[in-house]
Amino acid sequence: MKLFIWVFILSIFAFGVVMMRIEINRSGRAIGKLNNEVEIKQARNQYLELECARLSGPEEVFTSAEKKLHLRRTPPQDIVVLDD
Repeated sequence: MKLFIWVFILSIFAFGVVMMRIEINRSGRAIGKLNNEVEIKQARNQYLELECARLSGPEEVFTSAEKKLHLRRTPPQDIVVLDD
């Protein structure tokens, strides 16, 4: 009877160890997946920041103004300053 109790206790302990190991593996996979998603989003964010910097540069603004709004740069000699 004592042997049966020890085997039972040992099997419960082994079952607990196995269940914890399964949970650790599952958590590790979930963490790995989340890390991959973070890396992808960081790369996308870096790309978008670079794109914003490129699009907000003066040359891009002037080019867009010419194409979309049909505006052009006024040569400095055509600028007239009016005094108050």
